[in-house]
Amino acid sequence: MSVSPTTGMSMLSLEGAPAMEPTRGPTHSARTSPSVSVSERQEDSNEWEESGDDEEDSDQDIITSSTGLKYNISHLSRRTQQVVRGLYHQVSTPGPPQISLELCGIKEEDDADGGFFYAFQMQEVVPCSIRIGSKNSKTYSKPRCECPDARYRNQRPCKHLIWLFDKISKQALYDHDLEADLTLTELGYPEQLHDPFEQISQIRLDILADDLHCDIFDPDNDTAPPTQARIQEAREMVAALAGVQPQKIDTYRRDLGASHYTSSIQRGDLEATLFSLLLSSHSLAEWIRTGLGQTYQAVDPFRSIDRRVSRILSELESYSSSLQNTPVTSARSHKEKTAEGPRDVHWAATQIQHCVRKIDILVSRGSDPLSEQARASAARSLVSILKAVVSRNVDSHGGDTLDDRNLFMRLVGNHDTGFVYSTLELLVDQSQFIEELEGIMDLLGRHGAPTTYVSNMRSLISRMRSHKAVHTMGESTRRRSQTPPMDDTQPPPPPPPPMVSESAEDRMRTAPFGSSSSPQLLTPELPSSSRIGRGSSSRGRGSTRGAGTGSKRSVSSGSAQDSPRGSKKKRARGA
Repeated sequence: MSVSPTTGMSMLSLEGAPAMEPTRGPTHSARTSPSVSVSERQEDSNEWEESGDDEEDSDQDIITSSTGLKYNISHLSRRTQQVVRGLYHQVSTPGPPQISLELCGIKEEDDADGGFFYAFQMQEVVPCSIRIGSKNSKTYSKPRCECPDARYRNQRPCKHLIWLFDKISKQALYDHDLEADLTLTELGYPEQLHDPFEQISQIRLDILADDLHCDIFDPDNDTAPPTQARIQEAREMVAALAGVQPQKIDTYRRDLGASHYTSSIQRGDLEATLFSLLLSSHSLAEWIRTGLGQTYQAVDPFRSIDRRVSRILSELESYSSSLQNTPVTSARSHKEKTAEGPRDVHWAATQIQHCVRKIDILVSRGSDPLSEQARASAARSLVSILKAVVSRNVDSHGGDTLDDRNLFMRLVGNHDTGFVYSTLELLVDQSQFIEELEGIMDLLGRHGAPTTYVSNMRSLISRMRSHKAVHTMGESTRRRSQTPPMDDTQPPPPPPPPMVSESAEDRMRTAPFGSSSSPQLLTPELPSSSRIGRGSSSRGRGSTRGAGTGSKRSVSSGSAQDSPRGSKKKRARGA
């Protein structure tokens, strides 16, 4: 879509009222997909004007507004009629309103004799469409946005293009060093992305959509119901806000599903209401996703990568099945899906290798050392990926060589490329996965694998066992050495430091969503479309190897357990 039919209403505001604040990103409604055919018919035409030519609506001179009022528009100009019809011809499906009144107030004009005026500020969700074509495309060889800034103010690249390509680059540049800089081009995407169309086609759009947290529309009916990935993520977000423990999130409220999307308000069920709102409003979901941070399961990057691998394997199985049977999807949908290329063993192996490489980058080159929880999540994802690949020692489809037909043989069975174990070597402190790795070794013994691969896997498991033994022995030693001496004359421990009340400034700094989200009246002198913020990030370096975190934690736990034991001995001696 391009300009929303309500964009023109900014000119109808009271004189001197502040400009309308645009959305922070290229948000489009979850109800319908961006229109493609309209701007293809006429590049410079207003898509809203084209959509207003509907024969059924053009005969209606009486329009009923959302408040129930009726308006006769027969005497208005054709363009104004189109704006009015489009404004009140909204699809009655779940979703937030396109326009909402945000603020109102009374202000004084700058001129001393000007007096006062009323200011009303509205917030509008303005859907905008971005087209990314191949280099052979006659119209979209250069990525193009249909927003007002790009169409009428000639701002290229606009902020929407830069925002979108940043999200795509995060998923496509799997081997990018997080400490290295990217070179942004005049087209809105970094040079390292090379050909954006090619990068998206290699990943496949529906898989990329899961990582971008957006829906993908059906070409036959042009609708966009929430994807399974968004349904699962919304359920996990609700669980995180409800305080559910991470180990119980997978079993939390399994009754919440796509059926709740049809009714946003669930009386008597606050969690179901929030769930449906998250599916209906992408902006609300993004806000909560950002506020939760990466400490929650719903936004765990390693868990997201593990899910992408599961989706890749599912697509491989579907593709193999489609070669034997008629596709279940419609002919048009199947055609557009296969236009990106076959989802065969070669494609699946390449994408899985990229996912493993991305985990390696996050573990070894992150700007900050990973927490113990993050290291465990990374190891869990790696073990899950390896187990899934080793379990698929079957020919998925035809091919000239065994590597073309068999995913296991391509990644493990015929080659020792260090698949998974080379990254697990950075996480030898995660010895809780020894049993699962031993089960994988049993499968390797039955399927067969290169000698070096088996040897390296055995070495990895041995190092995990050694780390576990040293960790256990060190904990036992610390318990004995840190036991308080049995001496009644020992001075008491120093009192704890006094509690310092948290200042208001600290509370504001640690607020979950910050106070900057409060609405403020915008000044008309500063166009909101020209304000592009510049963020800053601090970089730190730290090593993620070894078990420093685990050792530090064990010292703390040892001290806590020894204190009551020493007290018990002193009491026994006194008796």
